[in-house]
Amino acid sequence: MSDPTTVVAVDFGASSIRVCRIGLGAAAPLVEVVHRHPHGPVSDGRGHLRWDWNRLVAEMEKGLAFALELGPVASIGIDTWGVDYGLLDGGGELVAAPFSYRDARTDGYRAVVDRIGESTLFSTAGLQLQPFNTIFQVAVHDREELDRARHLVLLPELLVHHLTGAILAERTSTGTTGLLDLATEEWSDALIDAVGFDRALLPAIQPAGTSAGTWHGVPVHLVGGHDTASAVLAMGPTSDEHTAFVSAGTWLLVGREQTAPDLSEGARRANFTNELGALGGVRFLKNLAGSWLLEGCRAAWGDPPLADLLRAAADAPADGALLDVEDPRFLHPDDMLTEVSNALGVPRETDPARVARLIVESQAAGTAAVVDQLGDVTRLAAFGGGAQSPLYLRALAERSGRTIMRGPVEATALGNAFAQGIALGVYSDLTAARRTLATQ
Repeated sequence: MSDPTTVVAVDFGASSIRVCRIGLGAAAPLVEVVHRHPHGPVSDGRGHLRWDWNRLVAEMEKGLAFALELGPVASIGIDTWGVDYGLLDGGGELVAAPFSYRDARTDGYRAVVDRIGESTLFSTAGLQLQPFNTIFQVAVHDREELDRARHLVLLPELLVHHLTGAILAERTSTGTTGLLDLATEEWSDALIDAVGFDRALLPAIQPAGTSAGTWHGVPVHLVGGHDTASAVLAMGPTSDEHTAFVSAGTWLLVGREQTAPDLSEGARRANFTNELGALGGVRFLKNLAGSWLLEGCRAAWGDPPLADLLRAAADAPADGALLDVEDPRFLHPDDMLTEVSNALGVPRETDPARVARLIVESQAAGTAAVVDQLGDVTRLAAFGGGAQSPLYLRALAERSGRTIMRGPVEATALGNAFAQGIALGVYSDLTAARRTLATQ
């Protein structure tokens, strides 16, 4: 491993895009963020939220061009958030801009749940009930758009299609949909029929590491398309059954790696989810509200610098009511600050530092509660952008009583790169790749 191999990791978070050049094969991966672009869903003029897809694609291409200008690369990999998708017509063009999972069109998802049955949904797909799961989105998708479609492609692979023309589905992307049969790891005909669309729309499922063509002569490989799947690959140098993780970003993803899903009645009642791992196994976890809470309030406060706000929050009182960070009321409120203030039982005019402190304490308490539910956990690996917050890490240590290990801030891009490195033969397996994180 003396000769570094450089790859490009394109990491689409739900609030920003990062394009990174990552040198693999050295003692520790070398990460250079060459392009970053903030973004969010936009109104389509008909009361729905969609992604500004043309802008997102243009920013990706800009970042890729920057990356290639800096020197040769061996591969490109793309990850995004889960559940969202685009519809392609017979010519491979988008029927319309993809809907955002924060759109309110799925608020009536319980009707679909009741028709299929909670137990059937969980025993088949193994997912936490969330209104934005793909199965619920497809159930209410505009029929005219569906009738024009020939392919339904999840967002990571939609970007791969843009670069290479390939139409594929990657294992971890499909695992977020609620349309997969976990027992077979193939599309579930029963669930597809239950929401009334054509199975022929869904591409064949391929594993991370699959070659998906080239862009400007550079090989493009599938990686853990779901960003959490990629992030967990780079959670730290080691992982065992006593180690839980929290991937801290727009969402807090709290759970652990397991060799097999837990489809027990207890897991269903506790609303856990089983997400397929990028290189095998599953992530058994819960989704909690993450930075979305604070960012929504920060906008109402005039966008004070986040670092300044968190420093002030560290000196604010920690006592008071806490938010239920699993509550769907925080998914797409019209006014996040009003929603948070009402839930905390404080006036909307309350000092921002105090509200921010209670948000962070609520997130730490929610994370600790999930770790307690997991059982025999002694260590907690925290990584991602939220792991930069000393306030959150301190509150998490106090509330969980576990040893906190701080993992990489750019864990998602690193995990993306690890999957490429294994495909290229830079690493023999994930254990070898993770071992390079020990010196970071």
